[in-house]
Amino acid sequence: MKTDAIIIGTELDGLIAAIRLREHGYSVRMIGNGGGSLHYAPEGIHVLGFSPRNDEEIICEPLAIISQLDQSHPYRKVGIDQIRNALDWFVNISGEIHQKITISGHNELAVSATGLSIPVYGTSEHQATVGKIGGKTAALVRFRGYRDFPVELVAIELGKTGTKTEIVDVVAPGDAVENAALAKAFDELEETDSYFTALKDSIPSYADVMLFPAVMGLSNFHRTLASAERVLGMPCLEVPTLPPSVPGMRLERALTNYLRNGTASLHSCSGISGSSFETDRIVVWDDMGRQYEASLVIVSNGGVLMGGLDVDSYGVVHETSFGFKTYQSEPLKPTTVGRSLNALHITGVETDDALRPQRNGSGFCRNAFVTGRTLPHWNPAMECSTEGVCVATGWAAAENAHEYLESLNVA
Repeated sequence: MKTDAIIIGTELDGLIAAIRLREHGYSVRMIGNGGGSLHYAPEGIHVLGFSPRNDEEIICEPLAIISQLDQSHPYRKVGIDQIRNALDWFVNISGEIHQKITISGHNELAVSATGLSIPVYGTSEHQATVGKIGGKTAALVRFRGYRDFPVELVAIELGKTGTKTEIVDVVAPGDAVENAALAKAFDELEETDSYFTALKDSIPSYADVMLFPAVMGLSNFHRTLASAERVLGMPCLEVPTLPPSVPGMRLERALTNYLRNGTASLHSCSGISGSSFETDRIVVWDDMGRQYEASLVIVSNGGVLMGGLDVDSYGVVHETSFGFKTYQSEPLKPTTVGRSLNALHITGVETDDALRPQRNGSGFCRNAFVTGRTLPHWNPAMECSTEGVCVATGWAAAENAHEYLESLNVA
């Protein structure tokens, strides 16, 4: 079972790398032990929302300050040209998979799951932003029995942006009161127009826009929201909920289906139990003892939360699949919670500018690349930059892997 590339993990960056390598014509096998962190991700592409040096300083044009970041930051390693190429490419892909993202060239303020305004660089058609609802009166939907949407808190925070809100209690389709189950119930709703017609009398006549929790379907959400807008006669937007994130699940599902249609091999319920690493040949074994061989590997299995990194009893972080060399600002200690939390965020596998890691004290590996949250020297929580770094590094790793595989063919 040999392929050109094995990708460890099902994170956004791994999916990006896999799709890009398939476009270059290479065979790809993805191995992951379950859903990635997109299940926790809000809607949109967050490139750089806050200054890494001051998390209260909102950045308006993130690409304009990339050159001001520390040289070890993943964005500096990828470079501004590849960042732009990666984002443009992702916008095109998002349209093909019916998850269209629009980029305006600057950050917009999107509504978060608690109603706070968060800078986001790429937004979707039905994503609630301050620009779409500011100064208007919004009917804010609360499904009865549903607890993953703090509607009162959202209403308070929206009021600070000049948006008036009226909370509307409605009955959800079916008996579901959990995010994924609610989304599935909307997907299976046969008479969407009838459902929204039944809600119409409870909507204030003075409302300008409807705000639903972001559970309006996994695969048929475009149909559902179009029906809502047609029947209710006003824009219908979604506000993120507490995890799991239905918009994140939509994106993961769409990218995964796109890959499967492109004949990539996906093993989404398998971990790595062992590996053999050589200069021109990589072998891994999954949890069921199956052996897979490839010319190169891309490690995209996330940080500590998703299992790409592990913390031992001394507070030292290790890469879990191949033993690549890691960077850590200090050991993680329960006695220094604040410092340890920052150290946890910025830890990861050290790489060169081509995203190639080191192993066993030797030089940088020619046939291995690391992406996304497995990389160090950035704080996704402080910067609000997760999806941007994942898209940029996933793209860059695929381009660098392409160069490496071409060199093998030349040789």
